[in-house]
Amino acid sequence: MTRLMAVLLALCAILLGLLVAAVAAGAGRATPLPHPEYAPMLVGIDAGELGAPALAAYVAGIAMLGTMWVAMLIGFRHGHWIRRAVNAWMVGYVLLFVVLMWSFDAYAAGDTTIVLGFTAPTSLLVFGLTLAPWVPLIAITWAFEDAYFGLAEQTRFDEIVAQSRERRGASRDARGALGDSGRTGGGER
Repeated sequence: MTRLMAVLLALCAILLGLLVAAVAAGAGRATPLPHPEYAPMLVGIDAGELGAPALAAYVAGIAMLGTMWVAMLIGFRHGHWIRRAVNAWMVGYVLLFVVLMWSFDAYAAGDTTIVLGFTAPTSLLVFGLTLAPWVPLIAITWAFEDAYFGLAEQTRFDEIVAQSRERRGASRDARGALGDSGRTGGGER
């Protein structure tokens, strides 16, 4: 758990560093450009220079995926199958992200590939990165109780609840005894 928290802190530091670098470089201040054929029209900022190198976006994307990876692993019991499944799924998700970035570069260079009726980057976003998170979400939801709480944890939890109920019952009995003796003493005067 401590190693996971250290990795999470390191990834957050990388993201913070990238944010500071982006602000210092003036990223996000792009403006639309005039359309080359129709002067009154503007071309969106995706056709302009965004002010930050593409490598920074790739590093930020990988760091965010790493943060998501570590956050999903926190709390899983060691040796449970869901932990290995999350690791395998995240490796695939990172590879899918790398393929997406590669397809964006190819598209920007003018290589247009149509996949399932969309350009390759759009198709990867729609059918890949958008639908892929549902796989671990369903698996984690299905195996939540087992993955986080094993038999030993459930037994300990049941003991704590039983002790709490015993204490609550004992305090009610004590209050009831005090209340009865107080009423009896008051009526005898």
